[in-house]
Amino acid sequence: METRPVTLCRAYEGSCIVLSTKHAKSGALSAPFWNTLKASMIECPVDTDLLGSFSSTGSRAGNAIECARRKCQMSLRRLGEKVKFALASEGSFGPHPFLPGRASDFEVLYFIDRKHGFQLHLSCLSAKTNFAMKAVGSMEELREFAAKALFPTHGLILRPNRSVDPTLVFKGVDSEGALESAFRECVKHSADRKAWVETDMRAMFNPTRMEVIAELGGRLAERLAALCPKCRTPGWGRVEMLPEMDYGDCAGAVETGGAEVHGCVKCGHEERMGWGGGVERRARIW
Repeated sequence: METRPVTLCRAYEGSCIVLSTKHAKSGALSAPFWNTLKASMIECPVDTDLLGSFSSTGSRAGNAIECARRKCQMSLRRLGEKVKFALASEGSFGPHPFLPGRASDFEVLYFIDRKHGFQLHLSCLSAKTNFAMKAVGSMEELREFAAKALFPTHGLILRPNRSVDPTLVFKGVDSEGALESAFRECVKHSADRKAWVETDMRAMFNPTRMEVIAELGGRLAERLAALCPKCRTPGWGRVEMLPEMDYGDCAGAVETGGAEVHGCVKCGHEERMGWGGGVERRARIW
């Protein structure tokens, strides 16, 4: 197989990409898009909490990819047809599926390109997160939790552990004074005299999450900089991973290597990229 060089494009140079967010995510995303694509970025402060939030004030409808797409669409509807490029992110947090006892951050970036007529999303699963939660009955317990959660550089959310009032929530707690005050109020209004504390996973209160978003933003910018070798549309990149199996005498298959399938988000053209650096044209079914 011969090696095909990746063609880089200048399709976004001088363009402005609209970022749907109310949590200052341009702090993580503007640099990679400028450095790679020479595209600037502005925030469109749509109320993305309408689609769900981390503080249990609203559950998310649909998965992370669907939610990120709807965020893009909110900005496009608000700003009109003149806007050609929209970007949004969505995160999900929970137990790591492959590392027992560890938490995970699953991030999605969704990009809508009206000018070239395609949509593209990338995702990543990271163990780099401070995601945690706990019921605490004393300031000593709370401070121990806060230290592990990287407080005060990372914010916390507190609420009564058992309360009939779901509106009593303290978000973005990022100082010792605010922490003590929130704890006193939560304990006072909790039937078991405990406070529920959790990490504030909103990006503007969570530098660790910002780092993960920035890393994914760099990958997306690099993907958008690559042109399809057939139709010259931006967004050429990996769409599938393939194991390389050696069936030998058919007694049993042995995995001997593998390949990546790179594809176009618009015309559907695909090529198999050997992990040794080669390239082979590939039909969609093979």
